[in-house]
Amino acid sequence: MPNGPDGFSELSQFQLDRNSLRLLPEPFCRRHLVVVLGKVEPENPNATVTVGMVRPDAVHVLQQIGDLLERPIQPVRLNRYEVESALQAGFGSGPRVLANLVIRPGPLSKSQPSAVELVNNILVMAVDKKSSDIHIECYPGDVDFRLRIDGILHQMYTDMDPETVHEVVSRIKILAELDITERRKPQDGRIRAVIDRGEEDRKVIDYRVSVVPSPTGEDVVIRILDSDAGLVPVSKLGMNAEMQRIFLQLLVNPEGLVLVTGPTGSGKTTTLYSALAQLNDGRRKIITAEDPIEYFVPKVNQKQVSPQMPYASLLRALLRQDPNVLLVGEIRDLETGSTALNAARTGHLVLGTLHTADAVGAIGRLRGLELDNTDIADALLAILAQRLARRVCEKCTEQYEPTEEQKVLFGSLLEGVQTRKGRGCAHCHHTGYRSRIGIFELLLVDPSMQDLIVSGAHNAQIRKYAREHFFKTMVDDALEKIAAGLTTLDELVRVVPYRHIIATRDERQG
Repeated sequence: MPNGPDGFSELSQFQLDRNSLRLLPEPFCRRHLVVVLGKVEPENPNATVTVGMVRPDAVHVLQQIGDLLERPIQPVRLNRYEVESALQAGFGSGPRVLANLVIRPGPLSKSQPSAVELVNNILVMAVDKKSSDIHIECYPGDVDFRLRIDGILHQMYTDMDPETVHEVVSRIKILAELDITERRKPQDGRIRAVIDRGEEDRKVIDYRVSVVPSPTGEDVVIRILDSDAGLVPVSKLGMNAEMQRIFLQLLVNPEGLVLVTGPTGSGKTTTLYSALAQLNDGRRKIITAEDPIEYFVPKVNQKQVSPQMPYASLLRALLRQDPNVLLVGEIRDLETGSTALNAARTGHLVLGTLHTADAVGAIGRLRGLELDNTDIADALLAILAQRLARRVCEKCTEQYEPTEEQKVLFGSLLEGVQTRKGRGCAHCHHTGYRSRIGIFELLLVDPSMQDLIVSGAHNAQIRKYAREHFFKTMVDDALEKIAAGLTTLDELVRVVPYRHIIATRDERQG
């Protein structure tokens, strides 16, 4: 069926058949906005299937559709409304959103805004500015309202003052279902809000709330969990082509443990959800154990860790649910680690996180939990360590000369590297940066490294072996991105530990 003059087809041109619509899994269809059009005859396996797509140029999605249908396909372009209408005909209206707050954005009152208006304004502003966290801090005679954008805190204007901030905090606590009378103990809660700008623009946002007493009141930090932002394709994370190829190969392993490591705020959760999105094709049973559940993924069995059901107990129960893939939010003790390793050795792909500075350090961390070297070596497939660096604004990028201090620090690492930075413009709010990019190192556990782990080799020996076998550190990856004009030396120094820069420089000079 040909596209219209603007490149789009019309849904009215096609028959909708409920059974044919359901040939593709619902979560796959809703995530990628694709729909089977027309009636697919089972007795004719060579007939071309017409598939409506918002993005018919998405090659990786087309490949997955062909794999799922096992037939030739003809993509046609539909708009988002038409795809969602067709999916509703095939699957119903989709999961119902249970929200405890609906916000219809509008201007604040010219006089003193109410606490309800202030909270709504804060929650919407944070989403609009693509921030990850909201900070409300009380000081003697002052209130700070800051947003963390691309990893950096920015002071924002606020109508709150020391007299009204208590009402704002109380409003937040009510929405998060916390005890407003308790002001001496920390409390944690969650808000689910719908930001409603009209029928065509409704966005569901989860906010994770932490309230902690301070000498002048209570400080609030709210983590913003945007479900749309959570499901980033692996291709958008910032891995180079070779690393992405290997990472995707790791995800199709029938069993084994893949760890993602880094400090808080390094993008581990985003990477794990990218892996889930890649795996979630309707043919695997995927179960997660999380604390807390940060993003809700359609048709993935997500389980919340609780005091009544800690990680280890939950994992043992989940192994009886016949999973293909297990996601462990964090491996933090011997029991959880032992259960994860056993699952990885008995026919399950296990994805998990650790808080370590680099990839090699994860092996020492697992040993620190008193896990057996042989069990670690048998189960571990790979370790991905990562950081998030701010990306140079493409609108105002320009070449610059490294400082003398940077030349001394990096030494020969800067040979042949042309450095760029953002001058600052309206597009990047005069910061010189716009969005972020991942910096990675991927350590593959091959048979020789398994032998090193079993023999109890310390981190320096494992790192030496890895470097001799083409292992690239985060510093190497960052320098490649700096040479490509994607980030800056300042960002590398900000996000990668100093000792890693020195070690990479000294190894290169040696």
